[in-house]
Amino acid sequence: MKKYEKIINDIILKIQTGIFKEGEQLYTEKEIKEIYNVSSTTAVRVLNELESAGYIFRIQGKGSFVNKTLVNKKVFVTENNNFHKHFKESVSEHSEVVEAEIIQDKELCSKLKLKNQKLLKVARIKYIGNVAWAHQTNYIPIKYLPDVNIDDMDSFKELATMIRKKYRIDIHQEKSKKNMKVIVDTPEEIANFIAKDGDPCFEFDRYTYFADGKIFEYVKIFINYKYYSLTIKD
Repeated sequence: MKKYEKIINDIILKIQTGIFKEGEQLYTEKEIKEIYNVSSTTAVRVLNELESAGYIFRIQGKGSFVNKTLVNKKVFVTENNNFHKHFKESVSEHSEVVEAEIIQDKELCSKLKLKNQKLLKVARIKYIGNVAWAHQTNYIPIKYLPDVNIDDMDSFKELATMIRKKYRIDIHQEKSKKNMKVIVDTPEEIANFIAKDGDPCFEFDRYTYFADGKIFEYVKIFINYKYYSLTIKD
């Protein structure tokens, strides 16, 4: 185990055992350097990893604070699309592909923990009847999808099905992580499809993982608030 990982585990243990309580200020970068005898680079990485994992939040000019978190607590989560509140049962779902291309983007590759590589980008609008309720963009390293045909737009309407049949990768059976927040400033190019009246949206960043921990895809999803709810039970 690397030094920064040992420090992270030690701080997480202190949070879990109540040495650092919810809302309390955590070690500063300087304190981490002094307590654990590490460089500034390592101290910064520790804080970044703890923030990314949801254990802390940071306030510019004030420091890092312990988050109220459900990390490592066993809960049952149910996602609902709430369609029954707005549509008749006879109304069907479908997707429209608005973009399919091969791109290179360093920032997106960093999300996938890759060096700069070619990625498949597929953007879709999801409809229930004639109402657009979600905008989803998938980014997948081309190395996992050899010979993919970006001209066959119809095959991307059901992207997961195409990947399962052609590449024998079942996305829905792989582990994933999803970060969610509510936004009121949905990007205009997205809002024009799913939030024309200025409705708030849920914004998701989802990662799908292979069994060895490598990231298969990064997905950006926007859902109109009317068509999503989340139930958490412990």
